Amino acid sequence: MTLREMLDQILDDLDLRDEDWVSEADLTRWLNEAVRVAESEIHTLYEDYFLTPLEDQAISSGQNYVDYPSDIYANKIRKIIFHDGLGNTTTSHEVMREKDLLSGIDKDLYMRDTSLPILTWAPTNDATNGRRIRLFPKQGRAGYLDIWYIRNAKQLSADSDVTDIDEFSRFLVQYAKTKVYLKDGDPRADDSKVLEEQYKREMILSLSDMTPDDNNELEMDLDHYEDSV
Repeated sequence: MTLREMLDQILDDLDLRDEDWVSEADLTRWLNEAVRVAESEIHTLYEDYFLTPLEDQAISSGQNYVDYPSDIYANKIRKIIFHDGLGNTTTSHEVMREKDLLSGIDKDLYMRDTSLPILTWAPTNDATNGRRIRLFPKQGRAGYLDIWYIRNAKQLSADSDVTDIDEFSRFLVQYAKTKVYLKDGDPRADDSKVLEEQYKREMILSLSDMTPDDNNELEMDLDHYEDSV
């Protein structure tokens, strides 16, 4: 659903068209609060719901810092793949995270003369540049990165914005309706909260059904990359 559709549903269901004690800005704020509540449940139960690829990010030789995706959630990166071209003859490898920072520093020191190094990475967060991905070795390598990461749920601002958790829009709308009743001191707030919690439980159940039985991660199909190494 779009933001406009959800606003219209609330305005019509609660007969608020001619009322001025609650604004569309209020409703939008509450809908976005609901998005954050739903987002928290999703990240807890099935965060791969928000698994997103940022593909073909060009890097140059000597480039050893890369920005995180702008909508990344808690710096959560699933996988980074390096490839040296965009055609069928490309070669590629997984950019592994450095578990031992000294190992990365050693690459800076001892792989300076390697023309085609195997890249690794580590997270950084300095006061000047904020969060960034540090590539090792320092000399870098020209090519492209595909970054698979967990993103934030989209906040809604424009009427045409479509919620990216559309199957849970009933919960979003009911959450906002409860806020309306509470602001007005309407006793129907209790019944609205019961329905809101019901929709939340249904959301949690559907998320639980999405989770694989053996672990909390799904296998990504990376055959294309493995075949081209």
